[in-house]
Amino acid sequence: MNRRGFLLILGTALVDAPAEAQNPTMYRIGGLALRASRPVTTQIWLDALARRGYAQGRNLSVEFRFGEPEELPELAAQLVKLDLRLITCASSASLQALMAVTRDVPIIALDLETDPIASGFAASLARPAGNMTGFFLDLPEFSAKRLELLKETLPRVRRVVVLWDPALDIAPVTSLERAAIDLKLPLLLKAIKDEATLIEAFQASSDVKAGAVMVMQSPRLDLLRPKILQLAADRRLPVAALFADFAADGGLLSYGPNVDDMLAQTSDYVDKILKGGKPGELPIQRPTRFDLVLSMRTAKRLGIKIPTSVSTRADVIIE
Repeated sequence: MNRRGFLLILGTALVDAPAEAQNPTMYRIGGLALRASRPVTTQIWLDALARRGYAQGRNLSVEFRFGEPEELPELAAQLVKLDLRLITCASSASLQALMAVTRDVPIIALDLETDPIASGFAASLARPAGNMTGFFLDLPEFSAKRLELLKETLPRVRRVVVLWDPALDIAPVTSLERAAIDLKLPLLLKAIKDEATLIEAFQASSDVKAGAVMVMQSPRLDLLRPKILQLAADRRLPVAALFADFAADGGLLSYGPNVDDMLAQTSDYVDKILKGGKPGELPIQRPTRFDLVLSMRTAKRLGIKIPTSVSTRADVIIE
């Protein structure tokens, strides 16, 4: 399942508020995300909505807007004009588009790329003080931990190609560079803007005889995931990334936040705001649970033997 679509389902639909049997309150909320993140209705969320007593058209009205990155500003402006109780968004591009057009409508963000304080969206993590709150990864040092894990998994790797999005905060990349010095593991940093620069990056990886690829978190790179995995497979390069989609679709491993936990937390904030809470008084939260996903199927295809020290720590193993 598309990760960002999965995240958006909760933020826009999973609302827990009292409903009167005879005259239920109609809650109008919105959601903004990239077109590739269009939600997929799944049984788990149908069951969750049923348990909470919510049904689209009866006590819940959701306005979704999906678009390409360049379309998000206009879509955000459309949502703000609809007199919604709150708007949820998934991805840094969606959050930036919303914050550019409103500082009044409550926004719940699930953003794994932005530093909300450095961006000026929040006064502090404990008390954002504005119209936005939500859940942010915002842990630059986490990238270093992922590189350490990749090195432990592939002890003979001599160079790693790092794909990153130059439109996002560079702090995670800087943290990665510091870790690479300590690990004595050279990096080839490649800024990815589109498919053409991605192809160039993989050509460069062949030139320097890279042994692995690390994908930094980015909506742009999520959209390019099929092409990244195809190019890596053509060159027999193992791929490490933040989210399980990469491992499930042909990468070697992922190590990142537990999506289910983040979904549950997001629904809590939707509920609080609909019951009168103010986003500026709800602390910005970070994930507390991280999952290691290993693809033994990919390891076998590439002739990689996963060390026991890594496999025994895996939360999910794909056979």
